[in-house]
Amino acid sequence: MKLSNLLSTLDSQIPIAAVDVLAPDEATIIQWLTTEANNKLNSPVFFWNLGVSTLEQCLIAADGGLIFKPVAEYKRPLQADPLLYVFDYIANFSGDGVFILGDIHSFIGKNSPQLSWEILSKVKNLYHRLKPTDKRIVLLGQNIQLHESLVRLIPYCEVPLPSIDQILEHINAYLHDLQQSAIEQELTFAISLEHAQKETLSRAALGLTLEEISDFLRLTVKENLTNDGVVVDADFIPKAVEYKTRLLSQMGIELGKPATIAFGGLDNLREWLNRRRRLFTQEARSLSLPQPKGVLLAGPPGTGKSHCAKNIANILNLPLLQLDIASLLGSLVGESESNVKRALKTAEAIAPCVLFVDEVEKALSGQGDTSGVSQRILGTLLTFMSECTAGVFIVATCNDPSALPTEFKRKGRFDESFFVDLPTEPERVQILGIHLERFGIQVQLEYLEAVAANTAKFSGAELETLAAEAALLAFDEGRPQQVTLGDLESCRKTITPLAIQDAAAVERMRDWASTARRASSPVVAAKTQSLRTAKFRNMN
Repeated sequence: MKLSNLLSTLDSQIPIAAVDVLAPDEATIIQWLTTEANNKLNSPVFFWNLGVSTLEQCLIAADGGLIFKPVAEYKRPLQADPLLYVFDYIANFSGDGVFILGDIHSFIGKNSPQLSWEILSKVKNLYHRLKPTDKRIVLLGQNIQLHESLVRLIPYCEVPLPSIDQILEHINAYLHDLQQSAIEQELTFAISLEHAQKETLSRAALGLTLEEISDFLRLTVKENLTNDGVVVDADFIPKAVEYKTRLLSQMGIELGKPATIAFGGLDNLREWLNRRRRLFTQEARSLSLPQPKGVLLAGPPGTGKSHCAKNIANILNLPLLQLDIASLLGSLVGESESNVKRALKTAEAIAPCVLFVDEVEKALSGQGDTSGVSQRILGTLLTFMSECTAGVFIVATCNDPSALPTEFKRKGRFDESFFVDLPTEPERVQILGIHLERFGIQVQLEYLEAVAANTAKFSGAELETLAAEAALLAFDEGRPQQVTLGDLESCRKTITPLAIQDAAAVERMRDWASTARRASSPVVAAKTQSLRTAKFRNMN
């Protein structure tokens, strides 16, 4: 059920409905429900939750705001259970009305530790007994999961996060209200934003609720207020990103920064991505071309999978979100999958975007999980991947694909699975050069080739360490940014690659690689220069 159908549903003798809404927008939905019920049902609206001591009538003030007025007739005896009493009060209420009950879903929720069979029975009884009356109940809350016995009785709708058009309309309206308020207080309030800048500000706010956007605008205006007034200009755009980043991080979503260091090699993966970058454009969507789902990057630790994932956002020219599933795991039954679902819905609202899930096997392997949380999170993620059409491109990395559930890594789940192996010799030359350039160091190509020839089992991370150690050695010896071949060779001997320490694990990964596509093209064997040859090449 869509939110727009809620009033027609209540008007068609369906006495109870559930509305799942993020907490910041609860007051907005109550206000909307009050207005709609007054106009379409000609019915008063009441609100109750465990946090209020009485039943309150919801009224719309002259300025359009929401007012809660206590109902004098509602007098609960001190010894009475508050939730059971409000159900009895509704059942015996003599008039008509829409009763919004907030946050009671934990008492009638699927697998909820607070499930009350008495309350569950009360709700089912009310459903049947309120049908011939003009009394209606709306269950309101966040992460509503009804018990199996109620799922087919109570229609459910979820309030989506606002679209960019809704955000733009809201920003225009709210800035106008703030401006009127400033005029009344004899303050200067200038809006110096062109239409294109307002659209950019709206896109920066994607993923936030309308109430959170209002909070941001009000807070930022207050912080920028001076004796001369305030100017709303393009400086609000980066502040909106900063505000959103802080809120999303509390939900286990990091708004990633664009990668500043390119990745070396992986030509097959790079070519594959470049062929799909235009599929996220409006032109591709107008032609109904399928949106790419994502890629699975698997390989030994340190081969640059995470760094590559961040570069993928640059290649596709999309914002980067990083989902930390571990931070979403809750202590209550059902809480973890609800958190993951909410995070995925946020990503869908920000789409098109890249959603990066690092070391996904740790959350989905199910090892040591006796509660079934991993399996339910897997189901939530698989459902999202199969149903989402908004343009959320998932990049999942994995160190051990054997630990992943079969249904997650099967063909068709991702657009492609890539095996990121230890870098080839030409790739090692690129990687060393990239990291040395970070320190402002230029090394002759033949020296890089000679070092690359002697680092056959080094990962990208180990080559980065080699470059850093050589730069530190040169600096310590009074030769800043003057790394020699001897420095690189000396530091190379101090590093024992993981591929040698845990050779069996790397070989297991390569066995799996036969079922995936290699991220790098194979290298034709060629004669390489030895370190001795490189040392004596430029004697003059």
